[in-house]
Amino acid sequence: MRRFVVALLAAGFACGIRASAATVTNAADDERTGWYSDQASLSAAFVAGPGFAQRFSTPIDGQVYAQPLVYKNNLIIVTETNQIYRMDPETGQIFWSRQVAIPWNPADIGCGDLTPWIGVTGTPVIDPATDTAYFFSKTYDAGTSGPAAWWAYAVDVYTGADRPGFPVKIQGTADNSPGVVFDPTDELQRPGLLLMNGVVYAGFGGHCDIPPWQGWIVGVSTSGVVTAMWTSRGTVGGNGAAVWQSGGGLVSDGAGRIIVTTGNGGAVARVLPGNTPPADLGESVVHLNVQGDGTLLPVDFFSPWNGGALDSVDLDLGSSAPTSLPSAYFGTASFPHLAVSSGKQGLVYLLNRDDLGGCREGAAGMDKVIQEIGNYGGVWSRFSAWPGDGGWLWVPTASNGNLLRVYKYAVDGTGKPFLTMTATSSGAFGFGTGSPVITSNQTVAGSALTWLVTMDDGSGANSQLRAYDAVPSGAAIVQRFATPVGTASKFAPPGVGFGRIYVGTRDGQVLMYGPTVMQLRVDKNTGAGSVHLDWSGGGNAPFTLLRAEDPNFTTGVTTLVDHGTATQFDDPVLGDPKTYYYEVR
Repeated sequence: MRRFVVALLAAGFACGIRASAATVTNAADDERTGWYSDQASLSAAFVAGPGFAQRFSTPIDGQVYAQPLVYKNNLIIVTETNQIYRMDPETGQIFWSRQVAIPWNPADIGCGDLTPWIGVTGTPVIDPATDTAYFFSKTYDAGTSGPAAWWAYAVDVYTGADRPGFPVKIQGTADNSPGVVFDPTDELQRPGLLLMNGVVYAGFGGHCDIPPWQGWIVGVSTSGVVTAMWTSRGTVGGNGAAVWQSGGGLVSDGAGRIIVTTGNGGAVARVLPGNTPPADLGESVVHLNVQGDGTLLPVDFFSPWNGGALDSVDLDLGSSAPTSLPSAYFGTASFPHLAVSSGKQGLVYLLNRDDLGGCREGAAGMDKVIQEIGNYGGVWSRFSAWPGDGGWLWVPTASNGNLLRVYKYAVDGTGKPFLTMTATSSGAFGFGTGSPVITSNQTVAGSALTWLVTMDDGSGANSQLRAYDAVPSGAAIVQRFATPVGTASKFAPPGVGFGRIYVGTRDGQVLMYGPTVMQLRVDKNTGAGSVHLDWSGGGNAPFTLLRAEDPNFTTGVTTLVDHGTATQFDDPVLGDPKTYYYEVR
């Protein structure tokens, strides 16, 4: 990021090119749609042309499993060696980096799934009100061996310094089952974090299904107090029911509401309505409410009728993170609040968020969901939603052909919503292919692209960043862009911000793909009493020019050019005694 300050007559000003983004969390929003609606410059024509290319590759220390987050003038990256980086999102320059703790060695318990180190795995969340990044780190309780420890961190995005009250050690017993003790050695924090009403929530599961472990949701307030410790395996001595979701974030579709999926272990095996959840909630989609004292209470659930069988052959539901479909675009008068999820078995469940369905509550003891289709292949991912062009959903599958699949949303004659599997990729996508994200110019027809990182297998070999039209052509999907990215991390989605795509890799690289770096020039126009600005680079229009009274763009922010085609502007503030900062994007 380039910044300079120039005094012109009675006014001072600084100019720079900073990148920020609509996202400060995994998959764009708390509903985990994966939809970045403010990416007008990423048109299909531009992405397919010579102006869109790799602009930097910055080496870092450690594997990147968390999604890169773009926030204001920052690119935030966390790694498995417990490093956090603040980088320039245009140039890849590292502003600061910090190793918060010694990473943990999974060989300590014989798990080779994520090696050689485990540090920060789940995608952080950034609070725009305080410029604070929150993340969870695994390390040792003392020294470099022995029992592990999990710590919640809150750091200033701009300096990397700890916020007051942090870090916070995660320890104790479950609020809903005091006999179940959180054992940090056996737990992995994999899902993206959720920040809601002043509390950061994190999901935990096991390493390689090595017992003992349970699924957990832990809440830590922004003041540094543990507010919730809920386990999805409420029976003392029970293992399983991990909340891992292939890294997909915990879902919230409203204040005080959290929706998660759980894995194998403790499956619901009897007829139960959704509004009477049992103590053990393995193989389930679970709706939790935040109580007045901060603890979590399950109030609704869905578990497949054959959950016990799924348990026995490791076809757990929890490999797929749920996606809440935004009600402004999906849903009907009878079913206004929808969600979609899947799992290793490969069935696709269209769910009613107001009544998830319980267990065996449907006809003939089957599932009571809005729709159940498939088997189309196991899902280690989450669905991404494109609300435009009538509504489309994308997800990669890792069995039954290993295809990238596209679903069309529609409503039947009775007002019931349904999905149709409409299009597939022409080639196979290996196990570990990342969750997709979708970019667009709001809901403008034809403006959306689907992005994901593909790989041959779980090793991350021969990985590529690819982009496709979000609306298929008949039964075929249309590819617009593909490029090698080295060795990728399993299930990891690319990051998005201001017409740029970011990939963090398993072999310790952060790559950016986008237009040329913006060049902003500033001069004085004494006769008119104005600051003259003009700019070039950065791809195609529309452009946005902002002015602020501080370099972090938190006070006195004014939009001077709003998604326009202009490449110059005269700002009549030359006689103003204030110092101003400018950005163009």
